[in-house]
Amino acid sequence: MKRLVCTFAVLLTTALGLFAQEDQADKKVAKPWNIALKGGGDFSLFENAFTYKENGQFAKLINYQGGLAIGYDFTKRFGIRLDAIYAKNAGAGNSLETFGGGFYPYTFSSVSAFIDAVMNLNPLGTVFHPKFYAGLGGAYSFGFTDMHHPLLELPKHTGAFGIRLGFIAEFKVSPTVGIYADFASEGFTDNFSGLMPTKETRTEDERFKGYPGFPFDVRGLASLGVCFHF
Repeated sequence: MKRLVCTFAVLLTTALGLFAQEDQADKKVAKPWNIALKGGGDFSLFENAFTYKENGQFAKLINYQGGLAIGYDFTKRFGIRLDAIYAKNAGAGNSLETFGGGFYPYTFSSVSAFIDAVMNLNPLGTVFHPKFYAGLGGAYSFGFTDMHHPLLELPKHTGAFGIRLGFIAEFKVSPTVGIYADFASEGFTDNFSGLMPTKETRTEDERFKGYPGFPFDVRGLASLGVCFHF
């Protein structure tokens, strides 16, 4: 009987402790607002990205990016943030369906903004805070360089809708300051890179209508930054 009582007491104490932790995790934080500066690299994976590897220029798919994020933590567990990023991106024109083949690289700039829902996986932690996030947003692409393709023409600018998933690893050096790494995978509607191969190409050549290609423009971002909580 004593053993049963002791076991029940241990289970009850453990359960109460877990409920207390849940209650603490769902309380508002002392410093709910945060602002972060970050920068790093981005990896472009648009139509015909494979042609960079085939021509010995795979490294040129990696470029730079940087941004500013403003966030608010509703509780220690859940928050939201607005993340704006400027980036340089690399694309290429189609070579497989182009007479004579060839390599048609180009670059362009983009400004994107996402609203992210953020979940802290260690809400009661004092130093390490791993977080997952998912976001919806859009991007404005501009500054396209000439790829010198015989059939395709790039726009001066274009816009696209986007979605993304990401992971943040933040280490707080004080209650106010944290340093963090941010990794994101983003997908945009196909016009982000200036090429829309599932639609008619910008040419009068009837043979090249419905240019084949993946229906989304994808890129990966890796950043290091500093975050201020207040």
